[in-house]
Amino acid sequence: MMNRRSRPQHTDSRRRNRGYLQVGKPMLWVLAALLAVLAIWMISSRIMDSMTSAPRASEVIAHDAITRQSGAPEPVTSHHGNAPDCPDQDCISILVNGDLLFHPTLWQHFEGPSTAAQDGSAFDFTPLLSPMADYINASDLAICEFETPIAPRGGPYAGYPIFAIPPEVVDAVAKVGYKACTHATNHSWDQGAEGIVRLNDELSSHGIAHTGSYASETDSEKPLVIDSPSGGGRIGLVTGTVSLNAMVPDFDWRVDRLRDFGDSQHQTDIDRAVAKAKKARSEGADVVAMAMHSVQEYLDDADSWQRAEAHALADTGQFDVIYGAGCHCAQPIEQYNGTWIIYGLGNAVTVSAPSERIVNNQGVTARIQFAGKRGAAGSWKVNRIDWIATSNIKGNQYQWCPLSPLNTCTNPAQDQLIRQRISNVIYAMGADDGVVKAWDLSAESTQPQG
Repeated sequence: MMNRRSRPQHTDSRRRNRGYLQVGKPMLWVLAALLAVLAIWMISSRIMDSMTSAPRASEVIAHDAITRQSGAPEPVTSHHGNAPDCPDQDCISILVNGDLLFHPTLWQHFEGPSTAAQDGSAFDFTPLLSPMADYINASDLAICEFETPIAPRGGPYAGYPIFAIPPEVVDAVAKVGYKACTHATNHSWDQGAEGIVRLNDELSSHGIAHTGSYASETDSEKPLVIDSPSGGGRIGLVTGTVSLNAMVPDFDWRVDRLRDFGDSQHQTDIDRAVAKAKKARSEGADVVAMAMHSVQEYLDDADSWQRAEAHALADTGQFDVIYGAGCHCAQPIEQYNGTWIIYGLGNAVTVSAPSERIVNNQGVTARIQFAGKRGAAGSWKVNRIDWIATSNIKGNQYQWCPLSPLNTCTNPAQDQLIRQRISNVIYAMGADDGVVKAWDLSAESTQPQG
């Protein structure tokens, strides 16, 4: 047998190696642990850095909210329209004038080659109305008063007392820039339901908004609400006539009425006008205008019905302005119970009358500006009414003619007399000349007048 000392040397070597391994294992584990700790520390550091540089979503929201509160507010968009000044965030200006009153002795001056033509060439009334364009362009929305029904294209035509005027009047009205018309007058039923439908259809085909007489009961219940082209807001338009010249339509809803005190339908008519005004506001109208059509003619002062009816409407608080036509004469402007009333605008255009009815040949064109904040009920008010006296002739021809000091209608002396007479009438009921002002278009524009 071999003794302990005689064992082979390689056996002792394996034992030494096993010893080294037994001693080294703990050291390797320690080294691995240190490396793991180092790796974890490096990863954690990167995560912390990223968290520091990119705040949490909640922190972003909170930061943005603080920034919005402390920063400048978003700018408010204003819509000042076409009038020369606007004292509030938004403004709407409307141009209104009197009756478009056509007699055969007026329309014969504007005949085309054949008055039986149905293609729009039977008459051309553009020269008659074209001088209005400068004033219409200085307003946001021009509104006409259609006194009478129209005939079919090519006729037959008819004058007083039962009118059927050339439909080419509508062509000229659209061309000069009117965007809306009222047609509740004492002549609305002259051609019956057919005449009402014809006028409604012709105005609609030209893109002209309108109200006053109706083809259906459903239409009669709808308020007219029009957007200001400048974006300043929306205007509601309501109208009514005191008379239908003793004619009775097939249905009472055919024509908007404002019958006189003592008539059994008087209060019903007012209630209906107020209901339309309220409905217009519910549909977004910022302001509501009321157009009244009277029948007492050639007066320098408002008649008893005009005053009582306008005051009754103003007392409801539903109308921002009330204006009138039908008397074929210029009448005063009054502020009553916070509402501005223009009693009579005369005729926009008509045939000349004899000297005893000289006021028939004159009119008033007014620009009414409302100032407020679009969509904010109660913020709106009339802040200015610009007016200009007009004549129905220029020189020796029929033409709407502004009686401006820079323009001659008849002759300078005669024009000045008319301007002064109409000025005296307009301010006869104490209208504030800080609001109601003579309209000097030359101060607003360098466009030629007349």
